[in-house]
Amino acid sequence: MCEEIAYYYPPMFIWETVKDQVDSGDLGNLKRHPDMQMRYDLWTEGIKVENGGSMVNYLVNVRLRWAPTETRPATPNSHANPTYTDEQGRTTSATLGVPMPPTPTRPFTPTNNVDAPIPEYFTADIAPQYVKILKNDWPYSVPLDVTHYVFWTRVPIIHPAIVPPKIWTRIEQDGLWGFTGSDRIAVPKTSDGKDDEETTELVKRAHYECTTFVLKNWPPEGFEVAWFVNPPRLQSIPGLAHGHVFARKK
Repeated sequence: MCEEIAYYYPPMFIWETVKDQVDSGDLGNLKRHPDMQMRYDLWTEGIKVENGGSMVNYLVNVRLRWAPTETRPATPNSHANPTYTDEQGRTTSATLGVPMPPTPTRPFTPTNNVDAPIPEYFTADIAPQYVKILKNDWPYSVPLDVTHYVFWTRVPIIHPAIVPPKIWTRIEQDGLWGFTGSDRIAVPKTSDGKDDEETTELVKRAHYECTTFVLKNWPPEGFEVAWFVNPPRLQSIPGLAHGHVFARKK
């Protein structure tokens, strides 16, 4: 695959540019090679036809293998939730401002295991059955020594429990992002450059779970990483919570 990408889709971005775009929030310009994007668009059209018009159905049932089978009955893990809830924990199109995906192929059923409650939102130590890391099958046009991963989760990444009302609008607009394994530090954007200490601390806490998850799975002694969770306005698959990770081995 790497050889194919190098030959047909030479990288458009150097590593410093990737990090600059992640840090600037200019994520709409961080994209696939145009020729690969054309192939991806054609592929998604076919996949949607085969999966009831829904990319979420394909991802949950096929790529992530979270759907129940004859030997794997339906569980709470058969359902995936949007990346964002609203401040009351709701996920309607009216509150999110994005189209809601079709009803998942499998329902969200209760669990009989009272010792393993369903998590309300994504955390760094979330149980393995609620998260999966995959290489992006259609990676962005990053350098060949950088691997594009996506971590998928069945629960919201942004949730009122970790994003209080004071910074909700900002996080909803900007998303989450960060860097590990280098001296680079993410600089949260402000409207006037005059955040108070409380706001600064709240923003740090909102990023904590994802940052810790990245550090856990891509140790800083071995990888330099830029990561982000898109805001709703840029999410290509708003019905399934996920974050992007660009990892470069040291």
